Amino acid sequence: MLSNDQLNQLNQLKHDIRASKDICQGVVKATSGRYGFVALSDGRNAFLNPEQMKRVFSGDTVDVEVTKNDKDQYEAQLEKLISSPVSHLSGRYRVRGKGHFIVTDLPNFSRWIFIPPKDRAKCEEGHYVTAKITHHPFKDSRPQAKITHNIGNKQTENLYWHYTIGKFQLDQHFPKGAYEQSKNIQAQEITTADKSNRQDLTHIPFVTIDSATTRDMDDALSIIDTGSGWTLLVAITDPSADINQGCPIDQSALERAQTIYFPGKPLPMLPETLSVERYSLKSHRHRLSLVFQCDIDYEGQIKNFGFISAIVQSHAKLSYAQVAALLEKRVYNTPEQLSDATPFEQQLLQLQACSQALQEYRRKHYIVTENKPDFALYLDNQGKLNHIEKIERTSAHTIVEESMLLTNRCAGKFLAAHQAGLYIKHRGYCKERRSEIEALLSEKMGCKVESTDQLENFVSTIKVLQSQEKYQPLLSIQQRFLEQSQLTKQAAPHFGLGFPYYATITSPIRRFQDLYNQRIIHQLLAGKKPEALSDKKLEKLQQAINNNREATRFMEQWLIADYMKKYIGHCFTGTISLLTNQGVGIRLNDTGVEGFIAAKRPDKKNPDAPSDKLSFNHQRMELLWNDKPILLDQVVTIKLISIDNTKKKLAFYWAEEEEIYTKTASA
Repeated sequence: MLSNDQLNQLNQLKHDIRASKDICQGVVKATSGRYGFVALSDGRNAFLNPEQMKRVFSGDTVDVEVTKNDKDQYEAQLEKLISSPVSHLSGRYRVRGKGHFIVTDLPNFSRWIFIPPKDRAKCEEGHYVTAKITHHPFKDSRPQAKITHNIGNKQTENLYWHYTIGKFQLDQHFPKGAYEQSKNIQAQEITTADKSNRQDLTHIPFVTIDSATTRDMDDALSIIDTGSGWTLLVAITDPSADINQGCPIDQSALERAQTIYFPGKPLPMLPETLSVERYSLKSHRHRLSLVFQCDIDYEGQIKNFGFISAIVQSHAKLSYAQVAALLEKRVYNTPEQLSDATPFEQQLLQLQACSQALQEYRRKHYIVTENKPDFALYLDNQGKLNHIEKIERTSAHTIVEESMLLTNRCAGKFLAAHQAGLYIKHRGYCKERRSEIEALLSEKMGCKVESTDQLENFVSTIKVLQSQEKYQPLLSIQQRFLEQSQLTKQAAPHFGLGFPYYATITSPIRRFQDLYNQRIIHQLLAGKKPEALSDKKLEKLQQAINNNREATRFMEQWLIADYMKKYIGHCFTGTISLLTNQGVGIRLNDTGVEGFIAAKRPDKKNPDAPSDKLSFNHQRMELLWNDKPILLDQVVTIKLISIDNTKKKLAFYWAEEEEIYTKTASA
């Protein structure tokens, strides 16, 4: 038995040995191979060999001993697992002999994870499943998992939707508290007390303009010609009247962040008894509303604006196609679910004139960008992709778009004056690459471009680029340097729109930030102190928005990948959307389907095989492909050559001239 002195000496020896080692904390990064790296907290990257990689998941935070290997590279030896973000898995169920496994669809994760007999949930070979990790591989390199949901096989109805829900851990059902609260709210009538605190604007002829099949209508428009301009009124449904901050529905809405419009079947932010019933601006139904009122001159300039707590009713349910047909004097067969638009013709004409003035004013003073085509995915009864349609933008879309932009711009200004609310911040070019794009623009435009981190300078730069046809390639290039927008509690500009402030309020039954901002505006109108959102809740909201975006993209890519298999070998017309040193991104003109054209690399085993020579300048976004320049937004003809079923990615290559005439298809 060791004495206390001996124990102390032993502990000191261990401490000295550890202190002599280069111990550092970092995050594991997987690769497409069996090895990985650890991104160390001090900025270094250390190689993680295949044997070490078996003991961790990508994203794990670990302590490692850093040494130098024979190649004079930093190499990591695992010391301690600090934390692991991998607890939930999704993928295919595989049976090999007596072994049962899940093959996950995590990127750069090729290992099969064992499922013990008691945790298999009667799954069969090839089933799509979700699972949770029950044993981390750090100690023995043998991870284990338990099946949490057997989703089904390729023949399962709405497989894509259900698997996406499971993969991204989205809530298909509402918590009991939110469900019970929604039932209680729906059962309540709009009372005399509600009416006494609000202006009665039910006589104003508001109309909703949306898709014919839309059920969750959250805004309606009306307009008055004043002789010197217009008074535009935007009625926004008011769920904040019932949904208080922190109540069960509010908590659920925060976790969901927004209604996710998956192809075929949306996942609503609020229970449908509320989103498509109580709060939907159905025609001839009284609804609680926050009304935005704005006086605008004939040049599209705002004279004054304000917000009103009101009771309104929509006088007609109209669709984009219906309104566009009326404005263009085309025949339109009105379906049963829509109102007759003809009694509102003069009002719609005034809305059109106002929207044109607003857009022209934006074009002169802010930023108006060319809208890229949108596409709708239509599914069959099994939930598989049936066809893709381009959404044709009409004058009716412009009416709604300009009205919403104006409302949200003014909401941002109003909230900024009170230092409250949530804003959408967009700071233009990524900070890390701002100097690159400024140098490139200065060279190509022949004038000094600088300080584009200032809104005024950024807007003036974009306007110069938009003013001349010769700058169109530059206009496309600079878009690749823009950062992504994000939510913030501090009033901040939206460079992408050119607005000093932008805070959305027009979709409170579809977006949590709009519901929150609407609640804040009501509190300010009532002279109350606004209830701030905590930093933790804001972070949670932003994470949910990002997760929802990834989920939507995943489902759409999967649907498209399976749908396009029948077109392998066919030619298409597409537009170059991305330039890299590996190849180019492509977007098909008729469907919006995206893919990649990878350069053919030299084959050491077959030196005579054809290969491509690429020269790519990352700073200047210039690409030479076999000495021919390839430009962003260049229209090309390509052939679909393969589809990666695992990554859901489409591979194209340049079409030969004779193929263009014999194999051209429209998906």
